[in-house]
Amino acid sequence: MKNNEEMRELVIARLSTFPSNRKISIGRHGELTKEDLIRHIQQNDDIGKKFIEIELAYLKALTKGITV
Repeated sequence: MKNNEEMRELVIARLSTFPSNRKISIGRHGELTKEDLIRHIQQNDDIGKKFIEIELAYLKALTKGITV
């Protein structure tokens, strides 16, 4: 598996393709913009780690042909 820095870069690259006005809700943290999420990922805090976990699960499902 890739190291943490490579995973963060992958998720940030994917987030950078999202429209700027899109907001994503992550549990009790409410709605976050892509800029908020990128900042949390760069800071490697709990929100950033959770979003990386979500994105990696999504990408793994895509490679197996599972629709989420």
